[in-house]
Amino acid sequence: MLAASPIKLMADIDRAGQKIAGVRNDSITLYLRRHLKQATLVEVENNPAETSRMLNAKEIDAFGASRPRVTDLAAAIPGTRLLPDNLFGVPQTVIVPKGRAAALVAVNRFIDEMRASGFLKAAIERGGVVGLDVAPGGSWQPTAP
Repeated sequence: MLAASPIKLMADIDRAGQKIAGVRNDSITLYLRRHLKQATLVEVENNPAETSRMLNAKEIDAFGASRPRVTDLAAAIPGTRLLPDNLFGVPQTVIVPKGRAAALVAVNRFIDEMRASGFLKAAIERGGVVGLDVAPGGSWQPTAP
């Protein structure tokens, strides 16, 4: 959204008269379609130049997408900013073959060690992604089948 926008937090998104854009059939756009009650959803093609034009022309008040996508978009569009909080969390999953409980334990332990060491947080910071949180180290409990 433009830096001068009155939208400061995700709670400010769903207001009458506001137009919130999202890429057609993107997971966040599907979420917005189900949850917006007052704002108007504008579904667009995945075209950063057109999104930039729409924001600058004030045809839309905000654009919803994944953190990596909006981080890149904000860097490419002068005068825009990202909201500091999240619209919704998308859990990530690691799959191992059935019957490989030891592999699941090893993968979960490795991910937990990366959380606890600060590696994941540092990687997010190096990538410049705003508003993406890492679960705290020690949050994994072994429950492999």
